[in-house]
Amino acid sequence: MGDTQPLPPTKTALTPWGRLLLFFLVLNGLGGVAGGIALMKNVMPFPEVWLQGTPFRSYFSPGLILFLLVGCVHLVAAFLLLWHASLARMASFVAGLVLLGWMTGELKMIGFQAPIQIWFVTLGLLEVGLSFTRLRRS
Repeated sequence: MGDTQPLPPTKTALTPWGRLLLFFLVLNGLGGVAGGIALMKNVMPFPEVWLQGTPFRSYFSPGLILFLLVGCVHLVAAFLLLWHASLARMASFVAGLVLLGWMTGELKMIGFQAPIQIWFVTLGLLEVGLSFTRLRRS
């Protein structure tokens, strides 16, 4: 006969803010990886004129940067949030800063092109802000 009492929450259980941050990190991580691959393979039909005045001749290099910096950093931060609580805040903060840096560079180089850019700036700000909240239950 098994114990029917529910297990108490563990020290590593995420708070609602921690779960929201995890969702954003995974979302942006997978989006950065997929978007980076799509840019490197020239699948996304962005106009070449957007590259004029930038250091890039094709979308391959921006795709690689998106893949490595935005995508992979976000996925590493999500992993750390789940399994290495001591590094979670710093990793989440860095991931948010990376996204904000990517968007700042994009806006500076190609200007405002689509409302989704506002969405990603907002997500970066939310990630930075959420990294200062209580992420785990005590």
